[in-house]
Amino acid sequence: MSHQITLRFEDGVTRFIDCEEGERVTDAAIRARINIPLDCRDGVCGTCKAVCESGEYMLGDCVDDALSPEEASERKVLTCQMSPRSDCVIQLATNSDVSGTGPSSHHGRIAACQRLSDSTIAFSVELEKRAELSFLAGQYVNIRVPGTDQTRSYSFSSGPSGSRLSFLVRNVRQGAMSSWLCDSAKVGDLIEFRGPLGSFYLRPIERPVLFLAGGTGLAPFLSMLEKIVEDGGSPYPIHLILGVNTDEDLVGIDRLESHAQRLPNFTYACTVASPDSAYPNKGYVTQHISAAQLNDGDADVYLCGPPPMVDAVRGFLSSEGLTPRNFYYEKFAGTGLVVQTGEEHLAPVDVDEAFDLRMALELGAAQLTMGRLSSEQLIRFRQLAEATAQFVAGRRFTDVPRYIEANHAFHLFTIEASGNAQLIALYRQLAVQDYIVRALTDQIEIVGDLVQQHRDIVAAFELGDLNAARDVIALHARHSKATMSRALERMALGKAAPAAAVLAAAPATAPVPVPAPAPAPAPAPSAPIVVPQSMSQSMSQSAPQICPFMANTLPDYSHELNWPAGMEPFKVVDDGSQADPYEHYRWMREHAPVLRCQSATSDVWFLSRYDDVYQAIRNPKLFSSEVVSPPPLTFLTLFDAPDHSRLRKVVQPSFLPLALDPFNEQIAQRAEELLDAMIAKGGGDVVNDFAIPLSISTISTMIDVPNEDEEKMKFWSDETFSYFGRLARNAPGTGTDEQSAHAFFAYLKEAMERLAVNGSQSIGGHIARMWKDGLLSEKEAKELCAFVFIAGHDTTTILVANAFRMFAEQPQLLGRIRRNPADADRFVEEVARYRGTVQRVSRITTEATTVSGVDLPKGAVVRLLLSAANRDSRKFADGETFDIDRDSSGHLGFGNGMHKCLGAPLAKLETLIATKALARKIGEIALDPARPIQYVRGNNLTNSGPEHLFVKLGGLPA
Repeated sequence: MSHQITLRFEDGVTRFIDCEEGERVTDAAIRARINIPLDCRDGVCGTCKAVCESGEYMLGDCVDDALSPEEASERKVLTCQMSPRSDCVIQLATNSDVSGTGPSSHHGRIAACQRLSDSTIAFSVELEKRAELSFLAGQYVNIRVPGTDQTRSYSFSSGPSGSRLSFLVRNVRQGAMSSWLCDSAKVGDLIEFRGPLGSFYLRPIERPVLFLAGGTGLAPFLSMLEKIVEDGGSPYPIHLILGVNTDEDLVGIDRLESHAQRLPNFTYACTVASPDSAYPNKGYVTQHISAAQLNDGDADVYLCGPPPMVDAVRGFLSSEGLTPRNFYYEKFAGTGLVVQTGEEHLAPVDVDEAFDLRMALELGAAQLTMGRLSSEQLIRFRQLAEATAQFVAGRRFTDVPRYIEANHAFHLFTIEASGNAQLIALYRQLAVQDYIVRALTDQIEIVGDLVQQHRDIVAAFELGDLNAARDVIALHARHSKATMSRALERMALGKAAPAAAVLAAAPATAPVPVPAPAPAPAPAPSAPIVVPQSMSQSMSQSAPQICPFMANTLPDYSHELNWPAGMEPFKVVDDGSQADPYEHYRWMREHAPVLRCQSATSDVWFLSRYDDVYQAIRNPKLFSSEVVSPPPLTFLTLFDAPDHSRLRKVVQPSFLPLALDPFNEQIAQRAEELLDAMIAKGGGDVVNDFAIPLSISTISTMIDVPNEDEEKMKFWSDETFSYFGRLARNAPGTGTDEQSAHAFFAYLKEAMERLAVNGSQSIGGHIARMWKDGLLSEKEAKELCAFVFIAGHDTTTILVANAFRMFAEQPQLLGRIRRNPADADRFVEEVARYRGTVQRVSRITTEATTVSGVDLPKGAVVRLLLSAANRDSRKFADGETFDIDRDSSGHLGFGNGMHKCLGAPLAKLETLIATKALARKIGEIALDPARPIQYVRGNNLTNSGPEHLFVKLGGLPA
């Protein structure tokens, strides 16, 4: 069964996609070629957080850090986990242009045109492809005035299911559209428009509703009423007030009367402003609004009309202390030139996002200003912090307006001190100040010590301690959001801020959230960290550090265990005995699922069962990635939030599935060339002859660096990866890896200098611009670019080589995929499960915990064996068998959660293309018995695949 999902973007654009029962929204969006915010796809990072405004759905598997129970109760969702159970409307925190979509173009012909009065024209359109247009009742389109390059905005007056589209137009003297309709339009004329657009649309009716229309602002309400009729009516009262200037402006009354006959709970009233009117009701709309219609504030108000009317109604409601639960408005110019929409309700999602954006901008400002403020500036910063203390006593605000003013000055200080025009412009567009004014009262109990946090932020700047500043800024954001949450709860109970404060805060237009240059979610508070309840099956709740007199006996070291005959004990660093480690993994899962090994510096613990690894990798609070602190290189796998999130957001969009589409043709062409060369010589080394040149040519193009020196680039990246792994383990080096890494960084710095100058749109160019704009340091930029290069080719090389190996071991799969190319996707996923690209990842415990009955102390170095977990038959039936018909979802071949392999989409794409090429071209494939597989060894972290894989190939008969 398919459900219609409405995706609502921040810029007002709306797109509609079909989502199958049980399908995740992100998968449906990608299938429809729409990029929505996305990263881990595992319900861990929170990148895809959105709001489901209506409809039923399954939430899916989400960790609390990504989506808290409180957020879930507010209908926040993670689209990578959410699967619909009905039609849904989802509000996305991004613009349509970022998602590679926009308003659709449509063509139709005039079906009817009628002058309803001297002031109003109605016309209808029959579309050439009506099924391709979906819209929400209340939305509008931009219509091109025939014969001109001008556009006008008009709301639909017809319902979403109508076969014809209808519109109401105010007849404006010398107006472009109204002149064309009056003087030239005839049935059959071509009409073009783009849309749908706008956030003014009918929400689910959950309380009494008041519609306020001015003139042709009646149009969207006619559409909404049609929708309500289609849905079978409403159990709540709906009242509409139509205000016009003169009697001749009273149009559409017959349709209102028809709706009143069909909807028992619908009533309407009209009023005419002209004192000369013969109509019974005279005056303005505001004179006919009553407190009863607002249901003591528990009502939804929709307002559409010209700007003076909208402003008058907003002012009236505020001055009278009539605050509806939700207030949606749309104001338009009589010419149809301008449409402004807004919402005047404080939704928790809007407030949280605004404070998160403020935090992200302040983190960016801290990066730019730390250590650069003069003594006079630091004194001023301290004075601003102390100024907020005057208006707080204990957990209460003593003077809310003055606190708000002082608080705003404090937060604005570092933004303006940065001197960065982009940061300053973005900060001034934030809605935080407006939200605070509208919600805070002296009755709100403050969460945390906000004033002391102001002082601690200043102290961090005085000491030049960037990490301390980041921690306090993030904690302050959490406590500020929690305080605002209490304020919103009081508002929901009708205990709103004083009307005068609300009136003072009302903006001319609704505040629009803007993207921050380096958004970063708040890290955990500094309180002790515990394991979530969901981990209780495999891990105990956090406990104090283990007491040596009370702790369970520590398990034997690996070398003290009775390993099977012929199997060397598992070691921290491979000496060649565990190059293909799956026999070790099988034994460990059953006999030592938490294996204790001895290294030169400390104990190292290896987890091999799926549940243990899965829970640990999804809990960065307890199992931190910062095994070396501070991380010596800007490699994402070494960072926790917020730095990990800040850096990953720089590069992750370039690895989204749709972002990789432009490279498909190049990858396919290169794969064909390399495969043909191997066929011509009867086989060869898959790694050196195919996988490496394929992956390096692709990632070089993505970064926009020359790929002529493939051997040098491969050597540099291998040495850098070795250097990276050595630093992460505090291990001795090779003697050349550090020098090679720095040579690689110097090369990439020179390349980025060039990319910044020529305006390259590549990922390398993007990193270069972030560096030049001061949002990344030089060290971060060049090391991040190196990480992208490694992530883009190392993962692909391993996965492609393992795919060749599986074909060599099960050659019948070539014929199957040749007959059924759709099976190639299942094949690639099973390769990633069965022979994972990442064997293990390193973590360090931040608190003592228990895993599978084994106590781990705080500070324990833990290796999560992803490939061992992937063959655990407790998760995957008969996990030691390669089976492309199995459900491999949930495998950890690319990791999971916030640290999921950045290059995974690229690796899967290149392997998929290679797989299909093999099936088309290869008749025979076998491992070369004279050249045994050689495995990657040394100091890298993955230890994950073949270094040399020789095969014999035979092409298909002509």
